[in-house]
Amino acid sequence: MEASKTESQRDKLNRLYSVYGLLKEDVHKHNHYTIIRRTGIEKIAAKEGIRLTYEVCSAGADYAAVKAIAKKAVGSKFITVETFGSACQTTSQNKYYLEMAEKRAKSRAILQITDLYQEGVYGEDEADDFDRRRNPEPQAEAPRPLQPAAQEPTPLASTAPAPFITPDQNEAEEPLTKVIVVAMLKDADTLDDLRSLWLNEAKPYHNDLDVFDAKETRKNYLQLNQKLA
Repeated sequence: MEASKTESQRDKLNRLYSVYGLLKEDVHKHNHYTIIRRTGIEKIAAKEGIRLTYEVCSAGADYAAVKAIAKKAVGSKFITVETFGSACQTTSQNKYYLEMAEKRAKSRAILQITDLYQEGVYGEDEADDFDRRRNPEPQAEAPRPLQPAAQEPTPLASTAPAPFITPDQNEAEEPLTKVIVVAMLKDADTLDDLRSLWLNEAKPYHNDLDVFDAKETRKNYLQLNQKLA
């Protein structure tokens, strides 16, 4: 579908969110940018069929840099994007610098090759300041009532009260696809992150051997430095 030449940036982003199947939990706002979480990055890569390869440029105790090469099929040809990600003590609170450099290179490559970068969209892993916990959604202030609210009439005994439905219950959230869950497990930075993913995003796939193997492989890797509680 070709976008209109007069399409606004907001309309274009909304269209792209729809194309990639992004949900509200995949995106949040920064003071100046739109931030895509790791779940959203994986959805975009899966939807576009993006192929990624990496080259380690530097890997030390206090600094790491990785080059990511992304390829996407366009008709009978491939377009390619090469970009870099780095991490060190001054740019990452996470001390797994090589893993963080890989994640940053990955999100940059995916967002660049899909033209989302030019719309002011960044990956959550690209900077500590982009973390959702540092950018809470603004809460609307509740209007002050001008007069005491009238009491609700007591329902008749034969009439059952309507069930209270919270906003989160209005639509059931669909589980992430198996491919995305496996990628997230393989990318877990710490054992705590891995445990959280297993108990939440991976819960629908606990009986799937591929998902279980991805979790166990990453756990064994991380246990070299940490101990799973």
